[in-house]
Amino acid sequence: MASAASTSNRKRLRYESPEDEKPFTNHPTLYFDDGNAILRAGRTLFCVHKSLLSKHSIVLGELLERPHERFRGLVHVVMEESAEEVEALLNVVYDGLRVDIQELTVETFPTLANVLRMARRYRIDRPCADIIARIRSEWPATLVQHNAKQSEASARLFQLYSVAGQPQEERKQEEDIIVHPASVIALLRECGYNDPDVLFPLFYALSRATWQFGGPTLGHNLAALAPADVERLVVGIERLRASHAAFAVVVPAFDPSPTNPPHFCQSGATQLWAMNLQRLLPNAPRRAREPLEEWREVIQQVDAHHRQYQICALCERSIMSKLESFRQGLWASLPTFFELS
Repeated sequence: MASAASTSNRKRLRYESPEDEKPFTNHPTLYFDDGNAILRAGRTLFCVHKSLLSKHSIVLGELLERPHERFRGLVHVVMEESAEEVEALLNVVYDGLRVDIQELTVETFPTLANVLRMARRYRIDRPCADIIARIRSEWPATLVQHNAKQSEASARLFQLYSVAGQPQEERKQEEDIIVHPASVIALLRECGYNDPDVLFPLFYALSRATWQFGGPTLGHNLAALAPADVERLVVGIERLRASHAAFAVVVPAFDPSPTNPPHFCQSGATQLWAMNLQRLLPNAPRRAREPLEEWREVIQQVDAHHRQYQICALCERSIMSKLESFRQGLWASLPTFFELS
C-alpha cells in the first residue's frame, strides 16, 4: 500500500511533468531565467525576482512570502488578475516605476487603466501619481488651463478639417482617438479616487459630449458609469444650462462711463446682446452644451464689435469683465452642480 508521502510525490511529479507544462506559455519578455518566483495569470507564466517586487510593493512582498506550491522548483503564485493586467504591472516595476505612455488616447488608455488598477491594488504609489497627473493635465481643474486646452484642441481640429482633400474617414479616425470622459470617471471610481478637483472637469467634459439621454451610442458611452454618477450628470447638466440661460437673457449692466452718458452705451450693449442671444439660449442645442466655451466666444465678439454698436472702451471692458466673472463663477460651481463637493 502506497504511503501518503509517495502519493504526494507522484502528484508533484505529475504536476511538474512536461505534458502538464504544455498548456502554459512563458511570457516573451517577463520570464527571467534567473528569477526565483513564478506568477501565473491564466495560461501565462511570469518568472520574476521576489526581492524586486517586494522592494516596490509591500502587498506583493507579503503575497510572495506566504506558503505556495512549487512549480519548476520555484515558488508558484496563481494571480487573480488577467495576464494583461499582470504584464502591465510588471512592466512598470521592471522599468523603474516609470509610465512611459504620454498620450492619453483610446489606444493607450487600456494599458494605463491596467497599470492604475494594479498599482493601486498593490500599493505602488509612483505610477498612480503619474497617471493621475496625466489625467489632470488632460482635464485640468483651473479655468485658465481649461481655456488653453480648448484653444489647443480647436486649433488642432481647424487644421484637421482645413486640410484639402483629406478623406472624411481619416478625419473621423482622428476625432475617435480621444478617450471618452465616462471611461475615465469609471476607472477613477473603481480605483477609489473621489477628489472633486479630479472629477468635475471630467463631468463637464462628459456634459459637453452629451446631446440627449437615450439612444444606442450614448448608452454605450455611459454604460461604464455607476447609476449614481449618471444621476449626477443629469442633474449637473440641468443646473448648468439653467444658470447659462438665466444669465443670457439679461443684458449686463456696467458702471457709468465718464466719457459717454450711460444710456448711450446701454443702448448699444442691448443691440449687441440681441445679436448674440440666439447662440446663447438653450434652443440652440450644441451651444447650450458648452456654455463656458460659448461665453468665451461672446467676450471675443464684444471685443471685436463694440465700436460698431457705439460702445465706448470703458464700457466694453466693464462688460467683458462681468462676462469673464460669470465664466469663473460657473466654473467654480461645477463641483456643486454635479454633486461632487
